[in-house]
Amino acid sequence: MEFVIRGRCGRFEPNADAFLDEERGALVVTLEVAGVAPESLRLAVEADRLMIAGRRFDTLPQRRGSFVLKEIAFGEFGRELNLPVPVDLERTSATYLDGLLSIVLPIAATAYIPTARNDVRIIVQRIVI
Repeated sequence: MEFVIRGRCGRFEPNADAFLDEERGALVVTLEVAGVAPESLRLAVEADRLMIAGRRFDTLPQRRGSFVLKEIAFGEFGRELNLPVPVDLERTSATYLDGLLSIVLPIAATAYIPTARNDVRIIVQRIVI
């Protein structure tokens, strides 16, 4: 039996959830980024878009043989999400737990939406239980 392995071209997009948390008055975005080092993550906001980028390294030793199934993507990834509300970048925070990156973007008191790209300077906090 012969298997054909087709590589993925370019970057991959991790799965994401986004919801408006009425109790916190914030937009909460969660991404599946298992195996990504928090220090490789970059967040930016441009107009009404949130951009998340990073890199997942293949840390497993070199394997000999043939894959029967290959679904886990390694390398650079990127994800863009439209922001449904203006957000307060100064109070934005991010945490990383069990392979999930959670970004909390408080809803801005004013309707100001930046037109220039703003890199969000956030240290992603790894939570260890």
